[in-house]
Amino acid sequence: MKVVAALLALALLCAGAVFYFNSQANEIIEQLTRATISNRLTVKMNAAFDELMATFDNSYSSYVQIERNSSGDIALITADMVKINKLMAQYSTIVQTHVSEIEEEDITVPMLAFTGIPLLSSLGEEVKLKIVAVGDAPCSYRSEFTQMGINQTLHSIYIDVAAQVEIVLPIENIVVTCPSSALVCESVIVGKVPEFYLQNGV
Repeated sequence: MKVVAALLALALLCAGAVFYFNSQANEIIEQLTRATISNRLTVKMNAAFDELMATFDNSYSSYVQIERNSSGDIALITADMVKINKLMAQYSTIVQTHVSEIEEEDITVPMLAFTGIPLLSSLGEEVKLKIVAVGDAPCSYRSEFTQMGINQTLHSIYIDVAAQVEIVLPIENIVVTCPSSALVCESVIVGKVPEFYLQNGV
């Protein structure tokens, strides 16, 4: 009975050790790959932004119309959503194109990172991991008003986009998301902006 109990205890100890080191290995590999992919995504997003900047009109009057009443006060601020939606679609396409290039790039982690031992995580032969670009890069529109002084308000319009890639790991896959914002246009509005716009945007 003592031998059986000892073997059972040893088996439980080994199972616990395997579970622990698998968990540690997955965490180490995830940290290494997230850091690498996040850096690469940032580079791709910057390239996408530069490409967008080279092709679109960033003049404030192209996207926003301001109407004033007979006293010269601001009565209505409207954004041209047709143009903004078209720009968001264009930006999403550009981002997807740049992010898809990551699939062709190798990402590796040291083999001993799979041991789950932090001190060994940077040692050993490099093991290649598969990268899969997630299908879309959803965009959203954001309008901000910032008080600049008495009766002066900075109105800025942004497009927010979130690019994603999936990394195929031996234990489980992880998704890395890189959010980014593109400034479409901005201008200082002279005159009192109605409180509704300051609170809710356009």
